[in-house]
Amino acid sequence: MGGFLTHLADKLAEKWLSLLVLPGLLFLATASCAHVLPHSDPFGHRPVTTALRDLGPSLRDPAPALVVLTLAGLLLAAAGVGLTARCLAILVQWVWAGPWPSWAGPLDLALTRRRRSRAERSPAPPAVTRYLPARPTWIADRLRLVDDRVHAEYGLRIALLWPRLWLALTPEQRAPIEAARVAFADAAALTAWGLLYLPLGLAWWPAALIGLVAVGAGVHRGRSGAASFADLTEASVDVNQQLIADLFGRTPQDGRITPDDGARINDQLNKGA
Repeated sequence: MGGFLTHLADKLAEKWLSLLVLPGLLFLATASCAHVLPHSDPFGHRPVTTALRDLGPSLRDPAPALVVLTLAGLLLAAAGVGLTARCLAILVQWVWAGPWPSWAGPLDLALTRRRRSRAERSPAPPAVTRYLPARPTWIADRLRLVDDRVHAEYGLRIALLWPRLWLALTPEQRAPIEAARVAFADAAALTAWGLLYLPLGLAWWPAALIGLVAVGAGVHRGRSGAASFADLTEASVDVNQQLIADLFGRTPQDGRITPDDGARINDQLNKGA
């Protein structure tokens, strides 16, 4: 048990260091550059040299307690920035995937109408109405289509089915889906860090460049992760028709669940509500 706890503590410390402290220290270093370096000379060494020279007297023969307190404060500040980024990443995922709250209804409707109008004006608009945009973001629409496509083919509602099917999948089947989910969360975290860097660009323009690159890469990776997650979720339903039928006492016809059976399964999962 002692060895297990030691190993667990090492893993937690490693996670804390890699996810919060190191990115936080990099952010604090960038913020320090934004404070010291002007727009006109963003990579100059003289302002940095001057700032270090001003700190010189306090750095000579510091008391051990002062060194410990300074390092502890720096680590706590870095961890605080890291926690802020993680919280912002949750907000980014929420904005990407929805659903948005009622007070954001006007913006939701405006963005959805804009996306739908653009799709209808495209050279080859979707022939099926359900494939036109119906959510304010691309990612929310891509996730919505999983439910629409599964319902159109099998009569099943993925929101009801998925928690039960997930429990029945093998570890080998779960692994790529979990990897796609983690990739989506990591993309949201990268976007969140980029959003934190953008305000620093008001004082030091390279920080804005860093932020824009991070946000752009995060959005791209977020779309990729969401698309992979949606494809794998839908594929899990497609290739596990017999498993789903066995779970709910149905007999598949020609190897697939019919829309009538899907409606009965939905009613069963709804507990008659």
